[in-house]
Amino acid sequence: MGKLILCCGARTNRPYVFPLTGTRIYSIEELCYYLYHHVYLIEESIFSDSLLDWIGTELKLSERSRKLKALKAQKADLKTLVTAVLCSCDYYKEEEIKGLIKKLDGIIGLPPIKRNVIKANEFLKNHQYKEAAYEYERILNSSQASELTPEDYGDILHNFAVAIAHNKGVKEASELFRQAYEHNHREESLKQYLYSIRLIGDGDFDDLAKEYLVDDILKEDIINEINRLRDEAKSSDSMMDIQRLKRCKAEGRITEYYKISDEVIERWKASVRQV
Repeated sequence: MGKLILCCGARTNRPYVFPLTGTRIYSIEELCYYLYHHVYLIEESIFSDSLLDWIGTELKLSERSRKLKALKAQKADLKTLVTAVLCSCDYYKEEEIKGLIKKLDGIIGLPPIKRNVIKANEFLKNHQYKEAAYEYERILNSSQASELTPEDYGDILHNFAVAIAHNKGVKEASELFRQAYEHNHREESLKQYLYSIRLIGDGDFDDLAKEYLVDDILKEDIINEINRLRDEAKSSDSMMDIQRLKRCKAEGRITEYYKISDEVIERWKASVRQV
């Protein structure tokens, strides 16, 4: 499930498998976790008879199973069903449940592809670039992608490029930025494409700027911004750490080398834990 979950209720040896994602769950806590973190994929069909039966037989929550079946028979709305599950255990606090229900309010009725775009955007906003890249690629390769406007398709390509730039590097993202601009014709996508070309030296920056009718002011802004970022990078803590590591290795100060390495790795871990 991607997280250590403390289970106080029954844990079965016969997991329930969600058809859409292939995720296996073994407890009521894992079911709550799944719903909480897949809010953009939740729809009435997720509360199938097989899931409700599984809750009663495998998790020994027969009363909760009967309540959910009664709510479903009464055609209760999605928020009521989700709340009934989340209140089955103490895994989430009241304010967290209210926050999830509020989020549901904003997405109920949206087409699946729109929900997936929101989900991918959330990953990107939270700096979860690997997860964002996976979601954007899945959207772009889906049969529903043909329903998107050229502008929306280009915006998704742009965000996919941002995620790829953080995951794999600017070179891998460059072509995606170009494709994004070809679809959405937004200046930001063009700027990012030209930034990437200037950074990786792949192609003639001046010729491309002329081809895309970039005026001298914007062209100068791009060059100045890249120079500024390069100067910042040279004086950054990360670059200073790299230089310290190089000196230690060259001078044979192995103990200090590993000490600095451990400090750098711990800072990286701390930044990931905050995501």
